[in-house]
Amino acid sequence: MRFLRYTSRRTTAAATAAAIALLFLGAASSLPHHNAPAAASVLAGDDNRDGVIDEDESGWDCARMGNKVCGADVPPECEGAGDLLQLCMTVAARPAFGWNGPDGEVEADLPDGRTLLQDLYAKPGDPEFPELLAAYDADWRNHH
Repeated sequence: MRFLRYTSRRTTAAATAAAIALLFLGAASSLPHHNAPAAASVLAGDDNRDGVIDEDESGWDCARMGNKVCGADVPPECEGAGDLLQLCMTVAARPAFGWNGPDGEVEADLPDGRTLLQDLYAKPGDPEFPELLAAYDADWRNHH
């Protein structure tokens, strides 16, 4: 008799565990499945629906996105500056400046940024242009 009570208790415990497992499996099967690759989110203005609003798409706002420079705002001296566009525009917007040396004599008298860029022998795209632009920017920062 003792054997029958032991096996009945054991069977009941196993049956209970199996019932709980079935309940969990049933509940899990009713949840949404996320095994498929995530689809790109649809953004208003994302014309190619890749999840990113690129510069040439209808949702692009040049005043808030990217380098925050709109096409009409780019001075002709900076067209074609590529990665240096923001620095070129900063330099182009600066007023004329100069500084005096320790003896009081004028050491430098530079024109405004646009005139300086127009007068440079190197233009955007030339190998020397980044170095000249950086040098003018460094002069400005050192004296202001």
